[in-house]
Amino acid sequence: MNSPKTVVAAAILSADGKQVLAARRTSPPEAAGRWELPGGKVEEGETPEAALIREIGEELGCLIEVLDWMQGEAPIGESHRLIAATARVVAGEPRPREHDQVLWLAAEDLDSVDWLEPDRPFLDALRHVLGVPEESTLRGIFFEEEDARSAAATLEREGWTARVGRERYQGEDDDEDHPWSVETDAPEMVLELLVDEYDGWLDIPEEAPDDSIAPEPVELPDNPKRIKRPDLGSGRDF
Repeated sequence: MNSPKTVVAAAILSADGKQVLAARRTSPPEAAGRWELPGGKVEEGETPEAALIREIGEELGCLIEVLDWMQGEAPIGESHRLIAATARVVAGEPRPREHDQVLWLAAEDLDSVDWLEPDRPFLDALRHVLGVPEESTLRGIFFEEEDARSAAATLEREGWTARVGRERYQGEDDDEDHPWSVETDAPEMVLELLVDEYDGWLDIPEEAPDDSIAPEPVELPDNPKRIKRPDLGSGRDF
């Protein structure tokens, strides 16, 4: 029996990471009017990531960056399997070309549309990704992709969210030596143990000082002492 062919789908996240893009199908007739994560088939000799970037360009006219592949897969009939990745738009605006409508959905809105069956297994994971409040998210930084993904897998096994991404340095176009980040809602102590294990570090922004709190006034002496200094002359030793 031949292995099932791969179909890829993109869970395209909004800039703030709190919404995902859904697209409404127009064909075939049995799928028309239902919603999906956009994507398509992986062609022969093509990687899933390259296929997903190509398909989104064709379907939505924008360029995406693949962030992380979601766990699991879903069958599409007997001949194909669907895998999905989170992604973000890096150029252009998503405009439907092969669909008749697109919608940005927050975690609480995911059940408001009629999803195609193969997309439904990814919805719980998406709720988890979209539902992490920004203020409760920590970032661990890792030098190697393998370490970042291992740390993320450990966090997910323990019930926390974990989103792997590639760090970009401003002004640099290539990916060489760029570290990897893991965003999670795990407690700081849990993430700290993992970054220590893989020789990474925690990315915790420093709290800005509260300018609304005035410093205590310094009490100055009423009659300052005069200090008699020795006469060193006018010359300077440079």
